[in-house]
This record gives sequence, structure tokens and C-alpha cells, in this order.
Amino acid sequence: MSSHTSSGLSRRTFVRQTGLLAGGMLLGTRGAARAAADETPGPVSGPLPLRTLGRTGAKVTAMTLGTAPCGLSPKIPPSEIAKIINYAVDQGITSIDTAPGYKQSEEGIGMALGSRRKEVFLASKVMADTLDEAEASLSKSLELLKTDSLDLVYYHSVASHDVPKAMEPDGVFSWLVKQKQAGKFRFLGISGHHKPGMFAQLLETGEVDVLLTVVNFVDRNTYNFEEKVLPIARERNVGIVAMKVFGGARKSAGSYANPQAPPELDVEHLELAVRYAMSVPGVNTLNLGVHNMEQVKKNIEMVRNCTPLTAEDRDKIASLGKELAAQWGEHLGPVV
Repeated sequence: MSSHTSSGLSRRTFVRQTGLLAGGMLLGTRGAARAAADETPGPVSGPLPLRTLGRTGAKVTAMTLGTAPCGLSPKIPPSEIAKIINYAVDQGITSIDTAPGYKQSEEGIGMALGSRRKEVFLASKVMADTLDEAEASLSKSLELLKTDSLDLVYYHSVASHDVPKAMEPDGVFSWLVKQKQAGKFRFLGISGHHKPGMFAQLLETGEVDVLLTVVNFVDRNTYNFEEKVLPIARERNVGIVAMKVFGGARKSAGSYANPQAPPELDVEHLELAVRYAMSVPGVNTLNLGVHNMEQVKKNIEMVRNCTPLTAEDRDKIASLGKELAAQWGEHLGPVV
């Protein structure tokens, strides 16, 4: 892959000048990785577009703030996560995503929101195989997030569970449906990175309001949620949240725990990746993870300045996507 941007700047120079992120990874110096603690970047110029999140009817910003990177990094305490959250909300972000598995994320969000809770559409997740696990997970999330109810709860990582069992009357998915009816959260979603064939049975229940899944021009050639799952979601007007837009963290560099780990995609392809994901029919918002405030700002700018794909862009996406897919392989888990 090329180490230069289309303008001729070296990769290192381009990264140093922009402080760009990818899938939550800052590609810069150690000092830049501490930007959230050391200084607050200026405001972004202009509002983010709003989109309706499918059948929920909720209006959310076209960028959702993902908190897996900052939550999973031991170098970023909850107090710094709180600063990131407040900065994002100040810049107009209205959609925030978290999960119990993101370690310190929920605590940091709870510290930040307080009286601002009503300013955001807040989503968390339940990853459990028994009702006891599910009950403990949801209760802990509400406690850490300091809220009586959530806007959205996902049945997390669909392909990690026995889905037919979860759909039984005493299964976890059925329990989540009941918790929605009881008012613990407004909308029920499902999420997952791999085994796309497992999603249809849940979508076809009619109980799923939102789908959170992989949407990028590389993994389309491997997992292909775009053709295998998204059409089913669109038929039912299920809201679609795109994640892993930049392919996720490069595992060889330490993944999300390392604030300096690069993404799978090289920097010169990030804007194209945003434009691709925003162009996929049915996608309402992009879940872009961050380690610091500078990344929030850069992500917002990419989403806000997004333009439609040209024929040349689509040709590049087709060729580059196939090339990189051969290199990445099943990096998010098995396809079947």
C-alpha cells in the first residue's frame, strides 16, 4: 500500500498535521494521544446533518460517538472520557454508543452527562447467555450511566450466542423485548461483526428497531453485510448504524488499548471510507470511535464535509476493496 497521500505528503507528515484517527486510533505522537487531557481543540464549523434512525423516528447526528477506544485504553481514565463526551456534545453530537465490555466507557459517560442526559440518544449493550447475566449487565449499565432508562439497548455480538435459544420464551433476546416493554429502554437493537447469516432470524421477528454492523468497502468483499443483511433491515425500516468504517484497529499494534495503534485502513483512504459508508442505502449514522477530543473534531469534519461518490470513486473502491480484503481476511471473526 502507498505511504503517501494523494497530495504528495508523506504519511507521517500528513498524520502529524491533521491528527487524524481511524476507527478510534490516533495516528500520531504520544503527546497527541494525550490531547484530551492536555488541551481542548477549537469548535467545528457548521452543524452535523441529522438523519432519522429508521422506525425509531429518532433524529440523530450522522456521526455517532463510539467510546470503545477510549473506554478500552488503560491510559485514559473515566474523568478524561467525561471530557471527551462533553466536548462531543458541545460540538453538536447527539448520539453516543457504549457497552459494558468497553471497560471504563460507561463510567466516564455517566460522569459527563448528568443534566445533559436529555441532549443525547444513548445506546448501550447486553452481551449475555443467561437471564442472570443479562439482568446484572443492564442494571450495572444503568447505574454507571446514572440514568433510569436508555434510548437503545443492543443484543450484543449476535454471532457469539446461541440465537435460537435466545429467542425462546425464557431466552435473553425475549427477555430484552420484555425490558423494552417495561420501559428500561425505548428501542431494541442487535449488533455484530461476523457470521452475517445469523442476523436474519432476529430481524424477521419484527422486534428489532436498530442494526449495528460492519460497513466498509473492504469487508464488503468478505462479510458483505451490505447484501446479506442490510436489505432485510431496510425492508422492515430498521435503523442502520455503520461501524468498523475504517476496518477497526490494527491488531498487530495493540488494538484499541493502544491510543497510537493505526487503523486497518491507511490514512489516505479514511475520507473515502466515510463517503462510502454514508452512501450505503439505509445507513443512518456512522459509529466512529475515538481516544481524544481532536479525533472527535476530525471525525465530525469528515462526516460534515462528506460528498457523494463519483464513478471514479466507485471504481477505486471496487479494486482497492478486493485488494485489501485479500490481505485482511476474516479479521473480525469467521464468515460462517
